[in-house]
Amino acid sequence: MKEEKYVYLKNNRLFINTSLGCRGKCLYCYLPKIGLNNECEENNIVTSKQIIELIKKQNIEVKKDTLITIGCYSECLDKNNKKETLELIKYFLKKGNQIQLSTKEKIYKEDFLDIINLIQYKGQLIIFISAPTITKQKEIEINTLSIEERLSNFELLNEINIPSVLYIKPVLKNITIKDIDIYINIIKKYDIQQVVVGSIFSEIKSGEPTPFFSNNKLFYMKNNEEDIIIKQLSKYSNVSARSTEVVKKYNRGEI
Repeated sequence: MKEEKYVYLKNNRLFINTSLGCRGKCLYCYLPKIGLNNECEENNIVTSKQIIELIKKQNIEVKKDTLITIGCYSECLDKNNKKETLELIKYFLKKGNQIQLSTKEKIYKEDFLDIINLIQYKGQLIIFISAPTITKQKEIEINTLSIEERLSNFELLNEINIPSVLYIKPVLKNITIKDIDIYINIIKKYDIQQVVVGSIFSEIKSGEPTPFFSNNKLFYMKNNEEDIIIKQLSKYSNVSARSTEVVKKYNRGEI
């Protein structure tokens, strides 16, 4: 089962984690629901070489059009496992795969100088900057990078020409919606072209199952505030409900 959490293929989408768990202590985190820790420093880190070996061991067929999603069970740019994540990005860029990742960490230019030269087409690497709350960030995302530092990633990614997305996921009921005006100002300030407004994950079988878990243990649980947020932010940016919608737009040459 643990091997499945490190590498898991579903619908031509390969989910990869260079560690299992996180130290962010976010109050909305789904990791404890599936037996993983979200408040420890060391989180079962594996090397990029071990990940590649696991893919081969499980006979996972990675085609050129297989989407690589990194980090759904971890913070993939955490100081402890960032090196392995960066190595995997390089590995799959060379193979021509499209890669997406979400982060709450600071992105450093020096980490991506070699990566930039490996990108073969627009949108091959897309980075989602997670920000489900602005004003309540310190209270809800307890051990994460400040929202101000996190949002500064947009400036750097624009500079080095790596597509970035404002990732408002999950929408937190009675919390995220109160920051709509702030999100609008952020979109304007950083000229953000793509936004994802997404649902929280729950064990309640009330919606679509998450794609990264084989036994359908987690499900999207939409609340009625999501459509309101989408409608408002759509006046200023392109808004999607799923990260893969943005990925597909790049594939189709719509962005």
